[in-house]
Amino acid sequence: MSGSVVQAGTVHGGIHLHRDSRYPSVPAQLPASRPYFTDRAQELETLARLGETAGEQAAVIVISGVGGVGKTSLALAWLHRVVAGFADGQLFADLRGFSTGAPVMPDESLGRFLRALGVAPEAVPADVDEQAALFRTLTAGRKLIIMLDNAASAAQVRPLLPGHSPSVVAVTSRRKLSGLAVDGASFLSLDPLDETGAVQLLDRMLGSGRTGAEPQAVRSLTALCGRLPLALCTSAARLATRGHWRIERLVGELADERRRLAVLGEEDLSVQAVFDVTYRDLPPSAARLYRLMSVHPNGWFGLPAAAAAAGTGADDTARDLDVLVDVNLVDAGADGSFRLHDLAHLHSRSVAERFEPETEKARAFQRLMDHYLGMAVAADRAIIPDRWHLGRKYAEPPVRSFSGTTEAIGWIEGELTLLRDLISDAHGRGLHRDTWEMCEALWAVLTFRKHYAIWIETHEKGLASAAALGDPVARARMLEALAFARLNLGEFREAERLGREALTLERDAGHSDGVVTALECLGVAQLAQGDVTDATETFTRALEACRDVPGDAARHVAMMSRRLGEALVRDGRSGEGAGRLREALAFFTGRGDDYNRARTLSTLSDALAADGQDAEAGAALDEAGEAATRVGARYSLADIHVARARLAALRGDLAAERGHLEQAAAVFDELGSYQAREIRERLSELGGP
Repeated sequence: MSGSVVQAGTVHGGIHLHRDSRYPSVPAQLPASRPYFTDRAQELETLARLGETAGEQAAVIVISGVGGVGKTSLALAWLHRVVAGFADGQLFADLRGFSTGAPVMPDESLGRFLRALGVAPEAVPADVDEQAALFRTLTAGRKLIIMLDNAASAAQVRPLLPGHSPSVVAVTSRRKLSGLAVDGASFLSLDPLDETGAVQLLDRMLGSGRTGAEPQAVRSLTALCGRLPLALCTSAARLATRGHWRIERLVGELADERRRLAVLGEEDLSVQAVFDVTYRDLPPSAARLYRLMSVHPNGWFGLPAAAAAAGTGADDTARDLDVLVDVNLVDAGADGSFRLHDLAHLHSRSVAERFEPETEKARAFQRLMDHYLGMAVAADRAIIPDRWHLGRKYAEPPVRSFSGTTEAIGWIEGELTLLRDLISDAHGRGLHRDTWEMCEALWAVLTFRKHYAIWIETHEKGLASAAALGDPVARARMLEALAFARLNLGEFREAERLGREALTLERDAGHSDGVVTALECLGVAQLAQGDVTDATETFTRALEACRDVPGDAARHVAMMSRRLGEALVRDGRSGEGAGRLREALAFFTGRGDDYNRARTLSTLSDALAADGQDAEAGAALDEAGEAATRVGARYSLADIHVARARLAALRGDLAAERGHLEQAAAVFDELGSYQAREIRERLSELGGP
């Protein structure tokens, strides 16, 4: 032998290092690359860079990821690219860490490696430590590729690491194997393919002619497979043997979440089996958390939500999450968030159906709903502190303190899709009070940011839940919210109908807060339809109704003063209207309510302009723009541009009018507002630039 010799431990007995004639002089055990390996250019570049660190010490690289993500395919593709640089050969072992049987013991793999390196079978030591020492001796100074596939633990891998040498060791595992860091390992976490890579994989397996004929179905298929290579290959294999099928047929089958994992099974390619094996080895508490997180609507969550679902403390939940992250059933974000992979989420539901009692799942969902409802209420209170409420949690101390309106809006908007799904699930589970209370907590954000589709979808479920409870006041609250949504969409007659229905319910229930709000709905609908006299009368009645509100009615008074001031300005009574608007402005300024300050100042500018005070009107709009910007009220900013356009028109500055109208139209278009159409008509009248 030539080169340095390293031995750790004592090797007993006679060791014959002559080559066993039954083995080739240079082992070449690396399996062939997978024929449909696709994409992964960035990962291959990373592996190439990490592999270049091999010198006196071998480069050990751990590729981890959820089962079926393509760890083995990536490792083989990379190693075959660099194999020519490793003249001393390649060793490969499937450690079966996540197979149906027991993982391979280190002595079994070492025995195979030693025999491949020329040790006679009878000379292989019986003791695993002696085997490892001899392996390090034989590999020292040699340039080898060693691939350890499907490892279960760092302890299983460590005896298989070579001696000091410029070798490369590629380890794949569903676990992170962070314990190998002490052995100098580098780590690459592998995510599912992006949409482009997933489509390319299907192109290669099915042919671009077939996929090109159904591009939308192909994109849907990649999404339903979670862009997981195993699921994509399973689907493609199914389609390849069924040439008469259209891709959209399989998409239809996979659309049923209850059957998706079963459909994604084709002989030895079973997504269900991959996840089953990983789940099997979980500790009991982590397995329980995995099952209970099945009730989470979308699988994106933070530690507090997981602790709520599990009904355990944050420390215990964090430990269980660490286990799930380690086996790549859950991804951990740098911001402290967690995510169940789409197919892992379906699998968690599958095992929960088999092993978790319905009562436990129901309790987990209730705890989860309580957590998010508490958060949403805390955010809503930070956005509009003085608004009246019905929900139970508004009477409790906030579960979280938000620094201000911007942070609170950001939290709700970041979770808005999830909150919508929770409302849908709660309604379906018969948790009707939770359903409408969550809708109520979304009021401020929906009012500020105009998410019309979610606004209507959620509140229609909230209305149905309130009706199911036989709660007239909750029902009226949902009607009022829907009326304002319809007003924003330009559906004024429907908004008026909803407002009148809510007003009847509020009056019959003797709910004075609600009476004022229902009258506000009705008056705004009347004003939008040009019924200025009726609107003025309605807002006047609303102001009078404020006297019946128990406790502090100052916010009600300010809101109705603003509404009445707007109606008066529209009626040509600008001086009287400006007085009402200034009363409202004083209240909103004192409370730091930038949203309503912006709206009030915008209307006040119209009153000032009508009295010939153009400079003061412009200053009011400047102040309104600053307030709207602070709370991100884009709809209000668009309204301010419309008001600026009116001022420009009064000055005869058509270029400025056009500029402001174009900016307003762009925002209204994006928000889906009916006002975009009206502004486009005015722009058309203005003609060219």
